[in-house]
Amino acid sequence: MKQGDAEFLLQGFHGSRVVTMQHWLTDTEFTDIISIAEMTPGPLGINIASFVGTRMAGIPGTLIATLSYVFPAMVIVILLAILYDKYRSLRYVKGVLKGLHPAVAAMVLAVILSLVFLCLLQKKKLGPIQTILGSGVVGAVIYGLLGSAV
Repeated sequence: MKQGDAEFLLQGFHGSRVVTMQHWLTDTEFTDIISIAEMTPGPLGINIASFVGTRMAGIPGTLIATLSYVFPAMVIVILLAILYDKYRSLRYVKGVLKGLHPAVAAMVLAVILSLVFLCLLQKKKLGPIQTILGSGVVGAVIYGLLGSAV
């Protein structure tokens, strides 16, 4: 799976649920909602839930659909924060978190390299915003690796 493929999976999941299983919307209505959801700022899933909620029950439907979409993840994050606060001094927890540092750095590096290769293969020039943001990321990585030695 490539970067950006998750949006298409998300659309397929929501489409099969909303159109095929629940019959809340027609295929055309759902396609229209996807078009609008992609144009509006914010995560696609929340936008889809909000628009479907609006279509089904107006403003109360919007609130219920959006909260239903966000609430489970919010509860999980809060529970993890409580567990972390309680157990962060344990040696095993410190070891796991220390082990995650290289993995996160590798993921960031993989994204940077894929974007660089994409630009080189397509022979696209970077605009000023991309250059500034890229330089900031490189500076942050170098400063993070070398620390106060810089």
